[in-house]
Amino acid sequence: MDTADHSNFMKDLKGRIDMELEQFFREREKDSLDPVCRNVNGHIKAFTMNGGKRLRPMLIVLGHDFFAPHDEKVFRAAISMELTQTYLLIHDDIMDQSEVRRGKPSLHVAVKNQMPEHITDTKRISENIAIVAGDLADSLAHQALLECGMNPSDVLKANIELSRIIEMTGYGQLIDIDSATNDTFGQRDLLRLHILKTAKYTIEGPLILGAMLSGTKEDIRPLSYYGILLGTAFQLHDDILGLFGDEAETGKSIKSDVNEGKKTLLMLKAMEYSGAEDREFIKKCLSSGNISDDDFYKLRKIVQDSGSFDYSRRMMEAMIEKSKEYLSQVNGNGEIKEFLKWLAHYIIERKS
Repeated sequence: MDTADHSNFMKDLKGRIDMELEQFFREREKDSLDPVCRNVNGHIKAFTMNGGKRLRPMLIVLGHDFFAPHDEKVFRAAISMELTQTYLLIHDDIMDQSEVRRGKPSLHVAVKNQMPEHITDTKRISENIAIVAGDLADSLAHQALLECGMNPSDVLKANIELSRIIEMTGYGQLIDIDSATNDTFGQRDLLRLHILKTAKYTIEGPLILGAMLSGTKEDIRPLSYYGILLGTAFQLHDDILGLFGDEAETGKSIKSDVNEGKKTLLMLKAMEYSGAEDREFIKKCLSSGNISDDDFYKLRKIVQDSGSFDYSRRMMEAMIEKSKEYLSQVNGNGEIKEFLKWLAHYIIERKS
């Protein structure tokens, strides 16, 4: 497949996954007899169906088809990762106090906007409802996987892997929370954070989960290394988009990462490469909580002029090349292997 074929293949997979999600939510509607529960399930569905690349469920399908003939039941298993992402993002938006997700209100904000005017404590109540909605999405994820109808022993292994993915992501989130007040937080800590919080549940975990569903006896460790490297590069590119991206394409404010005080690689290296005055300015920006336009554009210039931006790009590109080396060691479907090589470059060239 050439580049156009790869893009079309990705679109087709996304369309099939969207159909499976729609079918899954339709099946669940009849179980929501209470109007309160029906309303919250409606929010979960709207949040899940509101855009998204469907990369994680795609990788479950690809991980399976890499080692076994295609089975349509894998799509039901695959949506478990999209529902897991819904769970994680709902909680993440509450912790980060993010009001926008994919260009629309975050779930807790959507709930708050729906509340009657006479309710006074709308923030606390809406966040409580959203926390429960996230918990429900987690439950739905496991249901989708366990009820997919594939080989029971393979499904059991995959479900254990899904639980492990969520556990590792939780550890990554703890490190992320700690980083804001940890003055010794450095590049090594950041890469560990990205492996746990992003690489595991974005690339490596879905691929390995899919491989488990295939029942393969092949050595999948090189595929795991491919996923870890690519997933880390994915997050480094996300951080670049968070500072230099187009809000219309990313669906969130370009100031949000700075306002949340995120110690990205861009910030860490800019502080390392800059003089005392610029270093203190960066720290002030990260602790402000509401950076002004002038300070934001000055911060971006420091990141570029210091060499930090170029450092991040070089690191991403090195990770991509190493990931492809590991991929070449895996025995599996040749067309899917070529697609995964293409995907490695797509990951660091995407605009959202």
